Amino acid sequence: MRSRPVCVAALTVALTALTAWRALCVLSGPDIDTDAYAHHMIARAILADPRDLAVHWVWLPLFHYLQVPLVLLGGTMDDVRWANVVFAALLPAVLFAYVRRTAYVTVGPFGTSPNVTALMAALLAAACPIAMQMGTTAQPESLFALTTLATAIAFQERRHWLAGAMLGAGVLLRYEAWASLLAVAAFAFVEPACRRLRGFVPDGRAKRAWVTVAIPVGFILIWAVLRRPVDGRWFGFLGQTRAFATDATHEGSSLDAGALGLLGDILHYPVFVPARVMGPALALVPFGVARTVRQQGARFVAVQIACLGFVSLAWVMRSTLGLDRHFVAVSPVYSTFAAQGLATVAEAVTGFFGRFVRPRRAVFAGSVAGCALVVFSLAGLCISLGLWMGFWRESIQRGWPERVAVGGYLRSLPPATTIFCDDATVEILSGLDRRRFDRHWIDDPHTWEIVGDVARARGVAYVATWSRKLRGHDDSGIVVFRSGAPGGDPNSGLAVMRVGADSGRALR
Repeated sequence: MRSRPVCVAALTVALTALTAWRALCVLSGPDIDTDAYAHHMIARAILADPRDLAVHWVWLPLFHYLQVPLVLLGGTMDDVRWANVVFAALLPAVLFAYVRRTAYVTVGPFGTSPNVTALMAALLAAACPIAMQMGTTAQPESLFALTTLATAIAFQERRHWLAGAMLGAGVLLRYEAWASLLAVAAFAFVEPACRRLRGFVPDGRAKRAWVTVAIPVGFILIWAVLRRPVDGRWFGFLGQTRAFATDATHEGSSLDAGALGLLGDILHYPVFVPARVMGPALALVPFGVARTVRQQGARFVAVQIACLGFVSLAWVMRSTLGLDRHFVAVSPVYSTFAAQGLATVAEAVTGFFGRFVRPRRAVFAGSVAGCALVVFSLAGLCISLGLWMGFWRESIQRGWPERVAVGGYLRSLPPATTIFCDDATVEILSGLDRRRFDRHWIDDPHTWEIVGDVARARGVAYVATWSRKLRGHDDSGIVVFRSGAPGGDPNSGLAVMRVGADSGRALR
């Protein structure tokens, strides 16, 4: 297993099997991640009115704009899911190539093969359950993790233009990349200063490092300028993000839960989430941190760990919902830590026995220890992956029956009718042309004035939304379809209301 062809073949087989697994999940049913529908709906809304930047809400815009050409060409959200199936396979392949090229033996004849270390890192990253799950959705995590890894490698290799381009994409995909930007800026500032302190004159490469900073900063400023009129203040979308999260969690910060709650939240992303998604391999991580910094590079580690610091701080401040999927961008560096931890332990065992027995027997002891750790780590991860993806696929197969039913009813409506709908899942699962929908929020009183105008102009309009949002609008029209209302409760589930030109006082 130490030769490169054997390791490449083993990785190819594993990636093929995992890719097929993700593909089966995509084929099993519709995406069940509601945020994925919102992202795709925004891409559809951009084509309806490209000037409406408020449609991006608190999210960064690049993932939406990347989907616009797809929508324009008739693509669907499932096409985004298929793209993520590929992105999820590319990430461990890139990680394998980089770790194999940078890893090296540290104790002469007792060393561990770089091929084995690279293979272990790639397998852990590929089989990480949350990364597998996100590789079946239309969410941006798989793409963001790939751009973050590419940024880390390019910055470590001092390919500053490429690193700047990748980081520029990252800062418009997810906020975690803004922390990576700070890490890059810190290196660009500190390294020349350290050279001066040692009596050296900084060379031109130190100045070129600022290219990696300038490109993403430029993109952030452009987005801030564009959003300023929409939000009414600079970077108003950042405040909206925290307001949404604190409203959902009903806490202002981790301090509201006391000292133990604060400690638990601090450890949430560095320890608790990786324990769920890495299994026994997490125990190897502490032993591989220093070795990874030495071999793969401090810049490589810092760019990715900055994302971990950001999501941890954001969770403590209740600026996010603490979702497991935020760990996907950090999974490559954690996988590398674990793989290098395996190499460290195996070499330590070899070195220990080398004091008492012949070198060949010491190497054999180290190899046995390494193989045992590999089997234990991968077996534990595979068990976790099987359970995780089993539940996930069952959820996909259950799908959204009530929303699919509403979508089916909407397809039966006359082709020229306008449908007011503020639920992205209903819009996309209907399969109807994007131009059929008006996406104003139904619980906004002004929306009903628009509904009335459309109904009077075209004779009829339809409102598809959650039943609770139709309360108080009984005079506006007639509910012609209900779905998912257990026990006949009219205030639960989804409903479709028909609004005619002569319907009630709400339209006058």
